[in-house]
Amino acid sequence: MATADTRALARGAGVMLPATLLGNLLLLGLDTYLNGALPLAEYGLYGAVKRLLQIAGFVGLLGMENAVIRAVARAPGAASAQAAVRTAMVATVATSAALALAVYLGADALAARVDDAPSTASALRVGALSLPLASARLVAVAAAQGWGTLVPRALVTFLVWPVAQFLGFLTMARGFGYTGVAAVSGYTLAMGLGAAQAWWHLSRVRPRGSGVGHPGEGALAPMLAVAWPLWAQGMAMSLYTWADQVLLAGLRGAEAAGVYGPVAVVAPLFGLGLGALNSAFAPIIARKHAEGDRDGLRTMYQLVTRVAVVLAVPAVAVALAAPMTVLVPWSNASPEAATALRITAVAQLLCTGVGSVNYLLIMCGRQRDTLYNAVPAVFLNLALSLLLVPALGVTGAALANAAAMALANGLGLWQVWRHLRIHPFTPRLWRPLLAGLVPAAVAWFAGGGCAGLALTLVAGGAGYLAAVWAMGLDEGERSVIDAIRRRVGR
Repeated sequence: MATADTRALARGAGVMLPATLLGNLLLLGLDTYLNGALPLAEYGLYGAVKRLLQIAGFVGLLGMENAVIRAVARAPGAASAQAAVRTAMVATVATSAALALAVYLGADALAARVDDAPSTASALRVGALSLPLASARLVAVAAAQGWGTLVPRALVTFLVWPVAQFLGFLTMARGFGYTGVAAVSGYTLAMGLGAAQAWWHLSRVRPRGSGVGHPGEGALAPMLAVAWPLWAQGMAMSLYTWADQVLLAGLRGAEAAGVYGPVAVVAPLFGLGLGALNSAFAPIIARKHAEGDRDGLRTMYQLVTRVAVVLAVPAVAVALAAPMTVLVPWSNASPEAATALRITAVAQLLCTGVGSVNYLLIMCGRQRDTLYNAVPAVFLNLALSLLLVPALGVTGAALANAAAMALANGLGLWQVWRHLRIHPFTPRLWRPLLAGLVPAAVAWFAGGGCAGLALTLVAGGAGYLAAVWAMGLDEGERSVIDAIRRRVGR
């Protein structure tokens, strides 16, 4: 019989996974449109500036989003939980606004280090406006995660954002033309809509549950004491996961960043399942650790990892067998990008296979330990990028990024074992890997073009599901997958 934790995970996954999948597919469609509508250099400029803004967003967040999840999940009904949300909102928005002003005023100097074209500085100025909006949204969503109120209306922006960005781009293109500046402007407008929607949802939350909390826990100093290692780790992680396209633009130019663009957009799809499951798993970790239930925590860790691998394998298998089939929607896709996609797919599968290592460390109070896996990964990524990108281009960027991700997650796995004595591995992890041979074979024989992609999606997807089902699912896996199926079926 499914446990209460399994049911809670299933409910969260039933909302997060479909919303995240559909939202990412819409963003994928938007990116393929921009790839065809923009010149390659302008498309590369848009991708590089967006990456730079995402990295800067971690600076402005101060690590508060995970501190909010932890504070709220530990005592959802306490006044300290509400105080933590207010403190995080004020601190992050103020910091991000100051950072946005610095980017705006220093756009010319920053552009000179990436690409000295006038449009680069303009794109940076427009994009800087998105930073405080992004902080407000992420803190509101973190509070909803901690309270367990991630309901469909709270996630509507996953679906609205791509539409808003597309409409914003078309509107701005009338003034700026079909340029990277117009694309970044659409991104900023969509971020504003997301912040407004998340704030509206937060204002309607009526916290339920018990919890006394601790006096003063929601004040700035205690919040920062928890958050600063998360902040530093988040910045380091963003550098080794998102700096690839920025470094490529700086070392090989905007056109190289444009060639790499489709790989940067597809990469999150490989880890989408684990990322969505972590949203529901994070408060469970905090609660199980507070209760001292190590066996229950290990069981949930292994379940989340198994489901995440099941969700990741088909996309990874297709990318390895026929990368150009995956890249068909991008008109500027090249064999060089195909090689980078294969490298990225393998790295993402390895990271998914070790599971929620950083969330386990953070929610169990070992947040400083995440620095010890993130910082070495940053230096490795920078060193390998400087060594490989000038000679190998996008392949070098993919290799540097993959090596950094593998190092960080491998160290995280060791840290989880050292401190918690739990690991994600069970014999059942091999089943989805074997089932992945089905979509890989379909993709291999389907050929290229849109017809091959359509056949791979339909026949490969159906064959994979049939293979996974035939190999058998345990009760926890069925609970989560049934919750997703019911949500998608609505």
